Amino acid sequence: MIVITLTKVPQSLRGDLTKWYQEIQTGVYVGNVSARIRDLLWERIIKNIGNGEATMVYNAKNELGYQIKTTRRGY
Repeated sequence: MIVITLTKVPQSLRGDLTKWYQEIQTGVYVGNVSARIRDLLWERIIKNIGNGEATMVYNAKNELGYQIKTTRRGY
């Protein structure tokens, strides 16, 4: 499972993510895609984030069982 949170991002990016994930609350997306698609979508987020913020949490084979990626721009 993958969870992405977006804050202060362009509406077009939010709409783009709804093709792959379900928006369960404003700016909170949940889904289950392959690692390849997940990484490609993260690159798309980074490219189109503007001055916003994004965080992604996904399953990983490590001690915690998950991995976190985050970015902030405009600061």
